[in-house]
Amino acid sequence: MRTFIAVDLSEGIRAKIKDIQQHFFDLGIVENVKLKFVNPRQAHQTVKFLGDVPKDRVEGVKRALEGISQKPFDIVLKGVGFFPEASPEKVRNIRVVWVGMEKGVEELKALQREVESKMHALGFPLEKRFSSHVTLFRVKKGSRAGSSDEIGRLLKKIAELREVEVGEMRVDELKLKHSTLTPKGPIYEDVYVKRLEEQE
Repeated sequence: MRTFIAVDLSEGIRAKIKDIQQHFFDLGIVENVKLKFVNPRQAHQTVKFLGDVPKDRVEGVKRALEGISQKPFDIVLKGVGFFPEASPEKVRNIRVVWVGMEKGVEELKALQREVESKMHALGFPLEKRFSSHVTLFRVKKGSRAGSSDEIGRLLKKIAELREVEVGEMRVDELKLKHSTLTPKGPIYEDVYVKRLEEQE
């Protein structure tokens, strides 16, 4: 099973993400620049991507997640940015456009480190780098696929939304998810839900 561990976003934040995506859709560059939007109803913060996990290993992953000790915490999502990061005058290739996190970054990193440690103990490779962001869309062929005018409009819109308020939510669940790839995009299914609990 193609599997990953994630924090699902609230319905309010997902609605706001849909609104932000519409700003980019309205630019009229989707086809030429090959923008591939994430389904806002499935928007999430990935904590750990595990890859294809045999069914006989899934139970071990569940048991490891059951031992997570991170307490619930609040996050605030704010601002639009892109990868690879660069100043506008040095942009060569845009791959991913995302919403960033203003509050809860350290708590999320602590959760990710705990998950990383437990998964590494099960034989999963360590992540090279963790980034707290929620993907809005991917540029399938890189920004070189469009004209300089189209890329300029894309960068201008990103700049306009750099400080946009996206929303606040409580993180009190961690989910193990199964992803099925389809021509219309991935379909996610919850395999296991770990409730984060206040420590006594």
